[in-house]
Amino acid sequence: ALMQDMAQDDVQNISAFLPPCHEDADRPEDVYKFEDILSPAEYEALRVPAAALANVTAEEMAKRAEERSHCSFVLEELKFLPTDERRRDHKARCLWFLDTLIKFSHLKVIKKKHPMGPECPHIISRKLMKNFTSLTYNDGSIQNLVSASMKAKITAYVIALALHINNFQTDLTVLQNDMKLPESRILDIAKALRLRVSKAKGVPGLENDQNHKLGTLSLPLPTQKAPEGQRKRKKMN
Repeated sequence: ALMQDMAQDDVQNISAFLPPCHEDADRPEDVYKFEDILSPAEYEALRVPAAALANVTAEEMAKRAEERSHCSFVLEELKFLPTDERRRDHKARCLWFLDTLIKFSHLKVIKKKHPMGPECPHIISRKLMKNFTSLTYNDGSIQNLVSASMKAKITAYVIALALHINNFQTDLTVLQNDMKLPESRILDIAKALRLRVSKAKGVPGLENDQNHKLGTLSLPLPTQKAPEGQRKRKKMN
């Protein structure tokens, strides 16, 4: 089983790492269901840590932006928290979890039981370790690793959550920069998620004003194509 886990990184097929896709959904929000990203118990556990985001003052916002204590996507979205308390709380919980997923994706070998610090609820730590790491065998001990395939899985879940936050259209370039990925990688994952990818003019303030790529989840879903690499290999045979 350990050998299989290590071999997983060689798997080209991204689709194995996507959230469950409900192709026959009538609404975009049901294609990747919110409960498949965060269970009700996990969502409930985020109430306390997310409260600090929900109640952030303009002064604290400026400080957090300066210290880059959150990823760009989250810093930008915090400027637009709804005034309605219930919606504000919901968005803060989503942003807190998205920020945690992105930070987790930057780790390599997980040595601690609570890699995201004491403020991360136990149920969320457990979810990260169980769903987003591979087990490897190293020097006689078993380690949890954020492998390349697991980083692809985290990226897919980050995009799915960003779609729920952003009304099913999200800036993939901002997420790509936050996750330190090559553009081709995030676009492959977005296409595997059946998003329509379009160009948008760079948002002011982002590095070298790249042409941004937008990912939109709309129905009916585009048909799935085989990834580039697989098509090329078939031709060589």
